[in-house]
Amino acid sequence: MARTVVPVIIVIIALLIVIPQTLYTIDETELGIVTRLGAFQRAETSPGLRVKTPFVESVRKFDKRLLRVDGATASLLTSDRRNLVIDSYSRYRITNPLLFFQTLTTELLANARVVDIVASQLRAEVALDEQSDVISETREEIMDRVTRASNRFEINRGEAEGLDGALRNSELEILITPPRVSGDDVRLRGRPPTAEELEAIIREPQPSELSGSAVGYFVPLRERLGIEIVDVRIKRADFPPQVATSVYERMEAERERIASGLRAEGAQRDAEIRASVDRQVRVIVDTARGTAARLTGEGESDAILILSEALQQDPEFYDFQRTLQAYRAALTGDTTVVLDRNSDLFKFLTNPFGDFEPGPATPTPTPSP
Repeated sequence: MARTVVPVIIVIIALLIVIPQTLYTIDETELGIVTRLGAFQRAETSPGLRVKTPFVESVRKFDKRLLRVDGATASLLTSDRRNLVIDSYSRYRITNPLLFFQTLTTELLANARVVDIVASQLRAEVALDEQSDVISETREEIMDRVTRASNRFEINRGEAEGLDGALRNSELEILITPPRVSGDDVRLRGRPPTAEELEAIIREPQPSELSGSAVGYFVPLRERLGIEIVDVRIKRADFPPQVATSVYERMEAERERIASGLRAEGAQRDAEIRASVDRQVRVIVDTARGTAARLTGEGESDAILILSEALQQDPEFYDFQRTLQAYRAALTGDTTVVLDRNSDLFKFLTNPFGDFEPGPATPTPTPSP
C-alpha cells in the first residue's frame, strides 16, 4: 500500500508543478507576450487558455484597458506672459505588447514616460495660447491639440528617409514651424506642408522657399513605444498664489461695480414706475372729481327744476311746509325767539293762513226730511 501511495503523491506534486508552467490564461482585460529564455516568441492579444513550454517559456501580461496617469502640478507661462498652475492627467493604452516590453518594459516606466511626453507638449501648447483660452470653453480644443501632439514621435530626416516610401510614407507626418517675428520670442504652431512645399522638402532638407522655417518629421508614438495616448485633460488651472489675491480682489471689485450699476438701474426704474403710477392716480382722481362735480351740478339742476315745478303747483303749501321746518329747527327745548311782527316766521304764529286768506266756505246741503 505504501509503495503505491508514494508514487501517486509524487505524480500529483509533479502535476501541480508542471501544469501551472504549461497552461496559462489571458483575460479579456489583458495582453501578453511569450518569451523563451528572454527571446520573444509570440504575442497574445485575444483571451483564452494557452499552452507553453514549461520552465523554458515565460509569460508577461499587461493591462489592455485604458490606463490613467496623473501629471505633476506645474506652473506654465501663457502667450500673454501670465502664469497658470495646471494639474493634468492622461489616459493611454498599450497597442503593441512586444514593442511596449522592448521599449518601456513595465507600466511604471511607461507612466513616467507618458507624464514626460504630455508635460512637454502641454507646456509647448500653453505657451501658444492666452490665459483666457486655457480657462474658457476653448480648453477642449487645446486638449485635443495636446493629445494629437503627444502621439507624435519625432525622428530625424535620415530615419524618415529610411521608412517605406521614404518621405512619402503615409504614417510620416511633416510639420513646418514658421520663423519667429523679430522682437517676439513666442513660438509659433507648426503646420503641414502644401503639395509644392512637400516636393521641395523631398528634393532638399532646407529648400529656399522655407528659409528660416523649421521642418520636423514625426511618426506615430505607437510605432516606437507600443502605446497610444487616448486623452489628455486639465483637472485644474489656477492662478499662482502670489497673484490669486489680487485677482480675487479685482473680481470682487468688478462684481461690486456690476451690483452697484444694477442697484442704480433698479432705483431709476422704481422712480419711473412710481412717477408713472402717481401720474395715473392724479389723472384718475381729477377725472373722478370732475365727473362728481358734473353729476352734482346736474343733480342740483334737476333738484332746482323739480322744486320750481313744485312751487308752481302750490306755492302756499310749500311756504307753509318750509316755515314748519324752520320752526322745528329753531323752536327746540327752552329756546326763546324774538321776532319782528313783520317777519316771515311770525306770520303763521298769528294767523294759521299766513298771508293767504281762505275763500268763503261752501255750505253743505242738508237732506230734506
